[in-house]
Amino acid sequence: MTTVHDWQRTHAVIVAVEAYADRAWNISGPASDAARMMRWLQARGVPESGMHLLASPLEQNKGILADFTGVKRSTADRAHVRRVFREELLKLEVDWLWVYWAGHGLKAGGNRWSLLYPDTRTGDPLGVDAENLVSLLRTAHLPALRPERVTMVIDACQSTLSAGQQARALAPETIAAFPEKGSRKLFVMRASRPGEAAKNRDGAGVFTSYLMDHLEAGSRKDSAAAPDLGQVWAEMKATFELAKATEGGGQTPTVHLRDWNDNELVYTGTTMGASALGNLSHQQILERHQLAMRVAAAHAGDPGAAARLAAAVSKETGTPPPCSADELTGELLVDWSRSRPHGISTLIHLLSGEACGVDGETLRSHTLHLTRGRWLLCSEYDALCGLLAGMPADARRALVAAAREEVPTAVIEEIEPLALMDHLEELSVPSPALPRLLGAVERLAAAVGGGLAEQLREWTLNCATRLDSFVPKLLRSRRLELDERAAGSENDPTSDDRIQIRLSAATGPSRDRTLQAWSRGSAAARSLATYDTEVPETEIHRVVDDLLTRYGRANVTRVEFFLDLTDLELDVHRWEIGAKELYGRPLGNDFPVVVRCAEQRVRTREHLWRQRWKRVENGRTEDLHWLSPGPTTIAAVHGALAERDDAPGVVVRAVGEDRAAAFGASVFNGVPVMIWCGGPETDGIETELASFLEGDVLSSLPGKLRRIRAGSAADGQRAGGRLALLWDDPQHPLPPRLDLAAP
Repeated sequence: MTTVHDWQRTHAVIVAVEAYADRAWNISGPASDAARMMRWLQARGVPESGMHLLASPLEQNKGILADFTGVKRSTADRAHVRRVFREELLKLEVDWLWVYWAGHGLKAGGNRWSLLYPDTRTGDPLGVDAENLVSLLRTAHLPALRPERVTMVIDACQSTLSAGQQARALAPETIAAFPEKGSRKLFVMRASRPGEAAKNRDGAGVFTSYLMDHLEAGSRKDSAAAPDLGQVWAEMKATFELAKATEGGGQTPTVHLRDWNDNELVYTGTTMGASALGNLSHQQILERHQLAMRVAAAHAGDPGAAARLAAAVSKETGTPPPCSADELTGELLVDWSRSRPHGISTLIHLLSGEACGVDGETLRSHTLHLTRGRWLLCSEYDALCGLLAGMPADARRALVAAAREEVPTAVIEEIEPLALMDHLEELSVPSPALPRLLGAVERLAAAVGGGLAEQLREWTLNCATRLDSFVPKLLRSRRLELDERAAGSENDPTSDDRIQIRLSAATGPSRDRTLQAWSRGSAAARSLATYDTEVPETEIHRVVDDLLTRYGRANVTRVEFFLDLTDLELDVHRWEIGAKELYGRPLGNDFPVVVRCAEQRVRTREHLWRQRWKRVENGRTEDLHWLSPGPTTIAAVHGALAERDDAPGVVVRAVGEDRAAAFGASVFNGVPVMIWCGGPETDGIETELASFLEGDVLSSLPGKLRRIRAGSAADGQRAGGRLALLWDDPQHPLPPRLDLAAP
């Protein structure tokens, strides 16, 4: 920090774009980044009236910006961006202007950098020309003498489109109507260079996070002083060096900077050797020395070993050795490898492949801070980059879908292919299990098909073969599952008359569950989804919505939930679907929904279940047995059911623990049909149940219940919204679990 600054004479324009017209472009992070920037400015003394927020946040992030009630507020669409920059800035009477922009960017028509407006759609990117926006700050769109200084921060990608898309893309909009004067001092920081992505991690921009860390640290020393942006840049560069060395290039932004004197500076990478030690943590320095000693010890007494290892590293990394063979040391080999993303994992692999007694798994466990989750070799990473480069929009969407299916708990906002793959590579799984990255690439191959799919599968098999003997087996299991789904999707979709979903019992405060789903037609069952790793209930809702969108037919497809005995009252029919359609509605409005019990039945009593079911096909609601509404025990219900061993089902009038006892006894006695009213209230239960069951054949109950639920959802005064049905059909059992490790 340097001179004292009157922060009252500072103005800020903050732009945050998260929600786009095409939801595939949505990104979570710019809103929190913008809020952090505004909080810092507020703390310095910039009044809220001196800030203008242009924001189009995601629905779930609107609350992040809600506290800034005194700022001028507009959406970030084209009209408001043009008005603020072309007209509002001319009214300023301040010394310093801060401009911050966070959102998606790409290289559009004419190879111009486009900062995308919220109305961007796939195939039609619309945005403002970033360089022209910078140029505008030195034109007559601002007052002639004030502000003297402008700081502009752009945290957006400069990713490239495919050749075909770029040829069709329009050039971004230029909004500066006047020529530059060149007298106003600008300090411009851009989080990416042409062709590269500005990374997003944990719901925040990596570049913005680094910048704010250093701005906030400086302000703690002197809150009234103006930041020395040159010093801030020097500190950020050191931070980038450390991240580059420890995480690899895939997680480190490349920054362009124009300082107060118009000098263009570019951060591009890390240094090597002893000079880089200052950028490493104590743990990383320790791991570096230990690895260097292991490399040296492995080649002790063999003067040609280091040269052979260097040749292999050079081939893998595509970089020349740092010195001649006779000057190579363990430290030089380690630092040389560390200068290349995935270089340390490549070095460990090559070292363990030599007959020198080095165990690669042990080395990897001892260098976690140096490798930071990287396990691909340089050649493997480069091969994947080549396969993903220039993917068309449909393949990019398939990649995001594959990643979400592979890791349902992850918040995936990044649509830049390599950044997404970097994230998947970092995710560790317990052994034995298929690495997330390989699983996602397999899913992508199944989705895109053709020659690209063959190349992707060849890549995953080569990686799996190198990793361990059990990984190819897991890969083959995954391919069998995906092939089964693909083969089933080629059949006539009208043959699938039901979808079966198995949910485990909920655990933890977020009610995490596992899930497997099948569609069952007249011929056979086929797998639709497998989540053996527990995911939150909200994510389960999203998965079910997606399954029904892809495989269900409204009013026709019966949806069967297989639940544990203690979960039979789960209101699955109330789960909302239609997130990708015109409007959301309860699942039970569109589909006949029933629950079934997934408890293991006692084999000696399973015949009772099948015997009772035979009466369902031709039975009527009058054949059901109404259980006692009073205090109920399992023994009492068991006696009542033994007396009516021909009843196809029961009507449960009890509530609370009494109802749980009725459920337990009914399942034990093989009752396939149960009807009850959910909730703790007893008022009106008998009337509601009797109205539902009046004069109908049993086989009509699932469809009839769907219509009643739809009516009660449309009119809250109508009865039927809390009705529930167990419909445990032995003719359509739950398929066995796939023999598949947790994905």
